[in-house]
Amino acid sequence: MYYYFYKKKSVQRFLLLLLLILFSSCKKNFIPLESSIVKIDNLEVDEVDFKYLSTKSKFQYKNENQLINATLNTRIERDEKIWFSVRVALGVEAARGLITKDELTIIDRVNKQVIISSPDIIERTFKIKLNFQQLESILIGNLLYDISSNDQLLKEGTYFKIVQQKESIQSQNLVNMKTSKIEKLILFDEITNYLLTVDYENFKPLGKILFPGRHLFTSISYLENSSVPIINNINFNYKEVERTNKPLKFPFNIPSKYAVKKI
Repeated sequence: MYYYFYKKKSVQRFLLLLLLILFSSCKKNFIPLESSIVKIDNLEVDEVDFKYLSTKSKFQYKNENQLINATLNTRIERDEKIWFSVRVALGVEAARGLITKDELTIIDRVNKQVIISSPDIIERTFKIKLNFQQLESILIGNLLYDISSNDQLLKEGTYFKIVQQKESIQSQNLVNMKTSKIEKLILFDEITNYLLTVDYENFKPLGKILFPGRHLFTSISYLENSSVPIINNINFNYKEVERTNKPLKFPFNIPSKYAVKKI
């Protein structure tokens, strides 16, 4: 069932969660007992390399109160900008966004407004630190952090598990030993208890590499002074993926009559 975004707060939170997917008081240990430590030198991760990337996907957003089905088009210039367009029923564009290292701008066509913010809106809203490159990596299934000698590498069955600690954030990547592709990402903030899991599935050829044709995102967060979890799910099913060295267009014209809201 298709829904328009009738409430401004719902619109803003949905779009910001999309960015988190497009950029949870006790320390949790994700490492199971059936693990054996191996040398970092034995690890090989097949990452998606590109200059420009364009995608089209069907996605479903679900939480306790909402169910939204839509189409998402994205265009990425690596390490520079991320453009996206969200279309709902009958192909109507509900929102268009542009993310750079310095600014985040969303054209909210439902409420006829423009939302402008800095990239740290992700941290302020979801209580987890993610920079532009890390957000980009989540979208395409690459490593968030460079491998270092401080990381722990475990072997679990047919998978390598990379465990990394960056300040209060613990990240884990499950890498298929046969394909060298990341199939699961877990991010956990030990201060805020924010938890994000991403499952990468249905890998398809993209030139000489493999690209995950399905992304399953689950985020769990908590309001201040509350132990009740807020659970959000977004499922992406990619219909088109194109990698190119030719510059893409990033159309982004702000209507002059739209109200501007800075957050």
